[in-house]
Amino acid sequence: MNNRKLGFFLSVLRKEANYFWERLVVFSIRVRYRYWRRLLCRVVGNATSLAALYYRVFRRLRFRTIRLFVFFVWKLWLDKVEGFENISWNESAVIVSNHLSYYDFFVLASVLERQTVFIATKGLNDRSFVGWFMKLDTIVYVDREKPGYGFFKEMVRQTKMKKNVVIYPEGTRSRSGKMLAPKPGFIKLALLCGVPVIPLAMRGTYEILPPHEHVPKMKKCSIHIGEKLYISPSNPLFRDVFYRCAKDGKYTNLTDEGIEEIAFRIMNRIRLMSGQEWDESALPKARLYGLADASPRAVEFCCQ
Repeated sequence: MNNRKLGFFLSVLRKEANYFWERLVVFSIRVRYRYWRRLLCRVVGNATSLAALYYRVFRRLRFRTIRLFVFFVWKLWLDKVEGFENISWNESAVIVSNHLSYYDFFVLASVLERQTVFIATKGLNDRSFVGWFMKLDTIVYVDREKPGYGFFKEMVRQTKMKKNVVIYPEGTRSRSGKMLAPKPGFIKLALLCGVPVIPLAMRGTYEILPPHEHVPKMKKCSIHIGEKLYISPSNPLFRDVFYRCAKDGKYTNLTDEGIEEIAFRIMNRIRLMSGQEWDESALPKARLYGLADASPRAVEFCCQ
């Protein structure tokens, strides 16, 4: 009887020992598996991070290299720049320019290489040729008919970062080479951000790449930059408009007619700097504000 109990006890002990060793082997395999899995995950994670860092650095270097090369090529069409000292990089401003060709952006972007934001109409980013080149600079797209609150909020943020904002008030390229009627949104933008307006005239870009052609011609263009214009009642250029078109008796608020007249005055200065004529669609308003071609008031405003 005792031998039978002893044999049963030994058999149970043998089974438990075998089960223990099996569990120990499985546990060691699991520990090794977890260790190697963690090690592999760390290696893969570090390799992925290094690859992402390399890709970002390579992409940034590639972007900067392409940008410098493209800007260098664009400058081949540039003859001269006058008044570049009127643009200060420690103070924001709204740079207003005439719009004759797609090359306006190309040449101007190569000159204003830093701290500059261009405003373009929606849809240009969908055009393969122009949209790709526009990615080389900071572009804010806007709906010409309804800019919206978000657009002005973004512009205020950009000006607080000491960036200059470039805008084409005509809204589109001139098909005839003559100046179109400006949209007064840039005046509202300058008043909202509390920054001056810098008139800028492009000459010769219409001959380089007219709106109806796709291949640029090897001709020279020039950029003429005027002095800063502060839109306020203290500025003698706009004092009469503020006094005449004040809203609710406040000189800091202007009616829509007053804002439009100031926009025409600034664009008229750019027109005379660039040697353009008013387009037929803009002549009625230009005559209304005394800014037609032969108007003494137009010449007087430009010379002040």
